[in-house]
Amino acid sequence: MTSPAPLIDTIGPSEQDVADGGSFHSSGVAWAILGVSLIVTAIAWYLSHSYIEDRATDRFRFRTAEVRDAVAQRMLEYEQVLRSGVGLFASSDHVSREEWRKFIDNSELQEYYPGIQGIGISEFVSREEKEAYEQAVREEGFPDFAIQPEGDRKRYGVVHYLEPFDWRNQRAFGYDMYSEPTRRSAMDQAIASGRPTISGMVTLVQETETDVQRGFLVYLPIFDRSLPRDTLEQKRAAVQGFVYAPFRANDLMQGILQSETSDIDFEIFDGETLTATHLLYDSNGTLHGTSDNAAPQFSETFQLNLHGRTWTLYFESKPGFIGPTESATSFLVACVGLLVDVLLFLVIGSIGRRHRHAAMLAESMTQAFRRQQKQFKAVCDSAHDPIVLIDARGDLIYANPATEKTFGFTAEELLGRSYRLLFQSAPINRDVRSLPPGSGVFQSVANTEQICLRRDGDAFQAEVSMSHWSEEGQPFSALVLRDVSDRKEKEALIRQTVTELERSNRDLDDFANIASHDLRSPLRGIAHLAEWTIEDAGDRLPSTCTEHLQKMQDRIELMDGLLRDLLAYSRAGKIDDRLVTVDTNELVQQLASLLDRPAEFGVHIEGDLPSFETLRTPLETCLRNLMANAIKHHDRSDGTVTISATVDSHFVHFVVADDGPGIAHAYHDRIFKIFHTLAAKDSGDSGSGVGLAIIKKTVESYGGSIGVESDIGQGARFILHWPRKIADRSGVEKIESNRSLRAVSP
Repeated sequence: MTSPAPLIDTIGPSEQDVADGGSFHSSGVAWAILGVSLIVTAIAWYLSHSYIEDRATDRFRFRTAEVRDAVAQRMLEYEQVLRSGVGLFASSDHVSREEWRKFIDNSELQEYYPGIQGIGISEFVSREEKEAYEQAVREEGFPDFAIQPEGDRKRYGVVHYLEPFDWRNQRAFGYDMYSEPTRRSAMDQAIASGRPTISGMVTLVQETETDVQRGFLVYLPIFDRSLPRDTLEQKRAAVQGFVYAPFRANDLMQGILQSETSDIDFEIFDGETLTATHLLYDSNGTLHGTSDNAAPQFSETFQLNLHGRTWTLYFESKPGFIGPTESATSFLVACVGLLVDVLLFLVIGSIGRRHRHAAMLAESMTQAFRRQQKQFKAVCDSAHDPIVLIDARGDLIYANPATEKTFGFTAEELLGRSYRLLFQSAPINRDVRSLPPGSGVFQSVANTEQICLRRDGDAFQAEVSMSHWSEEGQPFSALVLRDVSDRKEKEALIRQTVTELERSNRDLDDFANIASHDLRSPLRGIAHLAEWTIEDAGDRLPSTCTEHLQKMQDRIELMDGLLRDLLAYSRAGKIDDRLVTVDTNELVQQLASLLDRPAEFGVHIEGDLPSFETLRTPLETCLRNLMANAIKHHDRSDGTVTISATVDSHFVHFVVADDGPGIAHAYHDRIFKIFHTLAAKDSGDSGSGVGLAIIKKTVESYGGSIGVESDIGQGARFILHWPRKIADRSGVEKIESNRSLRAVSP
């Protein structure tokens, strides 16, 4: 058996290499460099300290602005809830108690408007109407109902409805809010302005003896629209009551802020006076300036004008606003700078000792080489795959434990024998002795698959990686063998799974075609029968029957549209088209001329749209649906749709923007799901909720994507990221096949 030659010789430094190269004699230069470096370190400490202070100031301002905007935005959202209640009364001659309850339940206040105590209706009742009013409410199922507080007054502003009608809100049922000066002042101000009005600070009648919180109310008047409201007296005569909302300050702020004030304390004062008397809310329960704590590092005051009321917001940072890590940064900079300065001084002073350093370096290199040899052996011994080394004659000179375990031979049985013992046929296609002697360079050979034999004659398929090198004129080879039998079985299973998935997709396509074609035929027959019934019966049918038949025709038309959309969705991304050069500027102009839109509705192209090679039909479908949606769901007939585009190395980013009502953030994902639409079922909107789903499926099938940027009242911007390069149909099928393989691989 031939022992393996050493792979690397440790060559020690020669005497010439370690000869004394002189020393650094000028100590004055070393001290000068040390002085300059200390000055630089001091400057670095000052700059880092200033940077940390500035960053903390910016963070504090950002956090306070974030809280202020959150409060203002939430109060605006509550205003919209009140306006929707006024709209309900304006659209109906009478809103019953049950209808009001369903309206509030559908609003899901605690989920979408956390912190609101409830929404109610306050009705004005005159002295003459009081007894009849109380009797009417008692007949609704409240036998003990009476207006509170008791007393003879000219006019009562009674809490008539209040939902959710829980135990706390039941305490306010029948309460005359007009009898209390603070509430009456806000109600009168709301009547005069016709807009939402926030009351002064009050204690709500919903409060109990525990957890008493300061509160306020927001009023929005309900007017009799048949009466004039030009003067204050006319408004007072026309007002019927209020849609109002009571708020407990602590519950409200917790619902608005949740965890947004973890590093700052914040207080809200009713008015411009920052005293305990006017304190509406305090995040930490202690009025600023009244504790023994040190003055805050940062503080700021804002004023918010909300619905005829001024709130003053005071912010201060909590202790530790600048964290220990940030505080230690400048100190760390100084310490590291001093350390570097000292090291630099020591390095300069050690230049004269190069001889000893060179000798130590040579010894270190020798030890490193020996460690690498041990590490190499440790890696090979712990490897799960068999690894063998072969000398120039093809004999095995090393076999790791995995080789013994895999093939069933011991190391003594393998070493010194030909490597061909492990294979049905030799995997090395050339004689290792053909390498140039003394090259000392590894030469890798591409992986091959061979049939290996165990000691008991069992054969298995293995992937063989080979490398060749020579050392001191002696050629060597290394073989790594990996059993791929299990992998081959799994690949066969994956191919079978892919075949099943392709068959399943074809079945789904067939189902969509059958559903879209075969179901539409009987629907058309039903529609014709309804039409013939109306024509034949004429005026002999009762009006309700005619109305029902017309509704049936509308539902049939809606069902027919849904089936067409289902077929379109199943075909999205599968259009057999060819690549052509598309002038998107001309394409958008053509689409604009064909769209059904009001005469005063504008479609504008911003900038120059690009020309590039792509699939025209899918791109035209996406742009047409986006433009049509912007027009269809606009809340005005004189709106504007703007189309623009930017280009980068991978995508053309088309932007279809409108100035319509906008889409709330909570619905940005929902609108792209099939059969999901934001319009109410009985709103008259015939949309099926498939258009955006078709766009999403189409663009994603070609490697692109679509997104939306919008908020309520700010219009909508749909961004279509269309790929600049699309492979031909065979390339697409190849990509989809690879994706399927990856999806089912273990």
